[in-house]
Amino acid sequence: MKALIFSDSHQSDTNMKKALEMHKNNLDLCIHLGDGTREFFFLSQEYPGIPFVYVHGNYEDAFAKGIDVTRILDLEGYRVFLTHGHAYGVKGGSSILTYKALEENCDIVMYGHTHQRENRYLSDTELGRGLYIFNPGSTSRPNFGDHASCGLLEISKSGILLSHIKL
Repeated sequence: MKALIFSDSHQSDTNMKKALEMHKNNLDLCIHLGDGTREFFFLSQEYPGIPFVYVHGNYEDAFAKGIDVTRILDLEGYRVFLTHGHAYGVKGGSSILTYKALEENCDIVMYGHTHQRENRYLSDTELGRGLYIFNPGSTSRPNFGDHASCGLLEISKSGILLSHIKL
C-alpha cells in the first residue's frame, strides 16, 4: 500500500500535481491534512482511480464546511490518525496530539499546520507500544527556509515506511 500525504497547500495545486504525476501509476491513496481541501478536491477529479481523503484545516473557506477535523483510517491493519493539528495545539508541540492518537489505539499520527517536516517514531510510550509521528511539511509555504515537500507512506509485509519528498 502506498499513499501520498499533503498538507498546507494554501490554494496552490502545482506541487501536488507534480507529486501525483511522479507516483500515479503505483498509488493507492492520497491524503490531505488540511489548509487546501478545495484544490485537493478539484485535483481528485483529475485522478478518478485514486481515493482522496482529507481533513479540515484552520485556514479553509466555506468549501470545507462539514469536513471532519480528524479522521481515523484503517490501512492494511494499521490505525492512522489524521488531523490538521490546530485543534491539538501542535505549534506548541505534539504531546497533546500524541496522547490523543494513543488513546485511539493508533499506530501512526499525521498532522500539518506547522509547515515543518517531522518524521519520528516513539518506541516506548506510556501505553506500552510505539507510535509514528509524521508531518509532511507544506507543499507551498514551508517555514524556516525549508523546501516544499509532501510525504509518502508505504505499508508492506516488512512494516511501515514514512518518508519526505522534496518538491
